[in-house]
Amino acid sequence: MRVAVTGASGTIGLATVNMLVRAGHQVRAFVRTAARLRGRCREERIEVVEGDILDRAAVAAALSGADAVIHCVDFSLREFALSWDALRHALEALRPGGQFVYPGVVWVFGPPEDGRVGPEHPKTSPARLGAVRADLEKAVTAEGGTVVRLPDVYGPGVLRGPLHDMFERALTGKTIRVLGDLDRAVEYLYIEDAARALIAPLGRPQGRGRDYHAPGFAPTTPRQFAALIFTSTGGAPRLRSLSPRWLRLLALTRRDRRAASELGYMYENPILLDGTRTRRELGWMPEVDYADGVRRTVRWLRARTASQGAAYTAASA
Repeated sequence: MRVAVTGASGTIGLATVNMLVRAGHQVRAFVRTAARLRGRCREERIEVVEGDILDRAAVAAALSGADAVIHCVDFSLREFALSWDALRHALEALRPGGQFVYPGVVWVFGPPEDGRVGPEHPKTSPARLGAVRADLEKAVTAEGGTVVRLPDVYGPGVLRGPLHDMFERALTGKTIRVLGDLDRAVEYLYIEDAARALIAPLGRPQGRGRDYHAPGFAPTTPRQFAALIFTSTGGAPRLRSLSPRWLRLLALTRRDRRAASELGYMYENPILLDGTRTRRELGWMPEVDYADGVRRTVRWLRARTASQGAAYTAASA
């Protein structure tokens, strides 16, 4: 299958590109800067197309002839409004009958009504970002596309976000700081499992116009997950809880954090995804447990740090 991936040099996009190649698909990666992708991906079996996702003509040319598009473009909070133009251009460029897959987020939901949250749970996020994202996802399914909703991801290649921060702080001997109760129920998804979930709808017509959930391996807690990190790094456990009110205080001094502060409710009302539909219709389940995923992540981060150090030494010689 000929599959185009937008945002292919980002965390989710790059993992999806690698998974598609492993699955035997013909892959076209659409990126703003080809050199950035080549610096992170040495896979030769991909076609790299350089362009701007906000340029309608460039997107149309890049996605021409693709049987499917996996749209992994992710804007910063400051530029989040640009998500509409990017999504519109990608949907317009999709050939008639082609498949469209979009990574969804959990913050389209408000506090859960009961237990695990399925795809049909009301998307009533009290946050402005959540409401906008819910509209984006609705636009995808209205056009016959597929939304695959993911929790927070971790693993090799993940270089930002609260989970990456946990690993970096443990590896550098600092205290891990976690928003919310350290013993609340949470779930995290290993990056390769997330990529497998995003390619699972390909070739499955029953997935068109549907939402799917890709939950983490199992419920855990921030304390338990941090303990696995400390075990893998060999460092002394140092863990601290921060009140979600900290987000609101930060928003008073930094305008770019105001929208994110509205998502603080999720640290007090955990959202755990129900993957029953995904397992039944797409045959997907998470495979990498937390202990194995943490070990792989620590090993990758250490190798990356060593490689950067060697490069710096060579440049300084």
